[in-house]
Amino acid sequence: MTKRMLPLLLLLLISLDASAREPRKTQVPELAASAPIDERATDKASCAAKWDRYHKSQECFAPYMNVNGSMKPGAFENCTDVKAPTECPL
Repeated sequence: MTKRMLPLLLLLLISLDASAREPRKTQVPELAASAPIDERATDKASCAAKWDRYHKSQECFAPYMNVNGSMKPGAFENCTDVKAPTECPL
């Protein structure tokens, strides 16, 4: 049984290494391509756009987050850091 498992394990390791080298698709173009938002505005539409931009940023960073809260390499190269819009209520 061990002899049959070794080739499967080897294939798994090779596929994991190959997928680690592939660049991740990020949401940076989406954030950059969106319409400009007036950062001082607190109307309903502006706040909704700010929260949407913030949540997209968090989704991009999620795969790079370690259990202890630190970030894996490549997080800031592939994602845009957007702070929570504290001036807008949830």
